[in-house]
Amino acid sequence: MKFSVWLVGRSSRRLIIAMIVAVLVVSDLPVTNRSFAKDAVPFARLDAEFQKSIRPLLSRYCLGCHSTKKKIGELDLEQFTTFAAVRKGTKSWLKVVEMLDNGEMPPKKSAQPTAAQRKTLRTWVDQYLNAEALARAGDPGPVVLRRLNNAEYTFTIRDLTGVPLDPAREFPTEGAAGEGFTNTGNSLVMSPALLRKYLDAGHEIAGHAVLLPTRIDFSPGNSRRDWTDEWLGKIRAFYRQHATVKRLGTPYKGYERLAHLGNAGLLPLEKYFAATLAERKSLAKGSQAIAAVAARRGLNAKYLGLLWS
Repeated sequence: MKFSVWLVGRSSRRLIIAMIVAVLVVSDLPVTNRSFAKDAVPFARLDAEFQKSIRPLLSRYCLGCHSTKKKIGELDLEQFTTFAAVRKGTKSWLKVVEMLDNGEMPPKKSAQPTAAQRKTLRTWVDQYLNAEALARAGDPGPVVLRRLNNAEYTFTIRDLTGVPLDPAREFPTEGAAGEGFTNTGNSLVMSPALLRKYLDAGHEIAGHAVLLPTRIDFSPGNSRRDWTDEWLGKIRAFYRQHATVKRLGTPYKGYERLAHLGNAGLLPLEKYFAATLAERKSLAKGSQAIAAVAARRGLNAKYLGLLWS
């Protein structure tokens, strides 16, 4: 198995630092609040459509279950005799949307509206709810773009790199704002000194970057030796899955010269030879595959195949 690890060059480090700072550090510039909701349909038009189309549909297909008397599912649609009454019962229309989308209304055994009628009802409810939301929406005031607080920054770096780094340990301690929270936008300001610490943290994070042939990885260590030891550990762990860990030298005659290597993985040949002997007839006839025998006996199919061939 071949693998290569390179130190990240200066240009690559600068790119990583720039990405970290650009994504995670946001200045506290005020921006104008904008609404992205759809343009509302006038209430007068919704009122006219309710009396002309929606109320007759409700009477024909819905009031059998959702009348004031039956009120199945705690939903009373008979109360909506006027559009003014509709505006007082917005929560009921949210439930109507849910039941329509889930195919629960009308029940399958009841008379069903046509596809056009169902679309008319669904469209009207959407338009009404949107108009009501805009009519009741208040102005929250200026929205402040903010930086991440120390905890958010640390956890974001951990999510992005997959390594438990603590880049914010040198950052100033954040106090709670008037609301008692440490993530209030107005309190998360950016000073030149703090920006310097973000850049230093970016340098530290970039020091854990490992440039592999096909990707950039991150390691808990920050030196070539650390990265090599980490990869060797992964390789040894892989071989331990199919090998017996023994102390070289004493149990295996002839390996004394390798005793300085310490623990190493040696293939348990006894198990493999036993498998080939026990399964030789079925393997010779082709009634069983090497992979099936290996899986049943907890062996490596590749090694077993090499011994059998």
